[in-house]
Amino acid sequence: MLYINKMKINPIMTEEKDNNVRFYDKIAKMPKNVKASQSINFLEKIKISKQKLWYIIIEKEELNELQTIKYNNRVGVNLKEFVEELKKFYQKKPEMIEHIDKLIIEGNDKFSMIRNIPNVEINGIKLMTILMNDLIRLLK
Repeated sequence: MLYINKMKINPIMTEEKDNNVRFYDKIAKMPKNVKASQSINFLEKIKISKQKLWYIIIEKEELNELQTIKYNNRVGVNLKEFVEELKKFYQKKPEMIEHIDKLIIEGNDKFSMIRNIPNVEINGIKLMTILMNDLIRLLK
């Protein structure tokens, strides 16, 4: 059960059925392939406080892309620099270096895009999932 501003939310649904928004502390993970503008509009519509939620993560499956957007522009990390540092960390892992070198990082302090994510599994886990889980774990 999730509580936001003392409201019980279980789970929050977008306008499309069966696509849940998942919350991890200061992060909202949106359903796959949702546009960033739709995500922001949805969060504002349900009156999510920017003090409680700092980031939005969206997986763009067709584009092999992962987007991270600041919902609260006044706090948090420089997202492009943060993701570039994460890429450098992965480049030190022998099992990942070949795939990580292919990634393209774009953005600025308020958003980042990890592009060209290969559709590969590392130790039985998709690279997209590894990147997303680590972003969530580190940003929350």
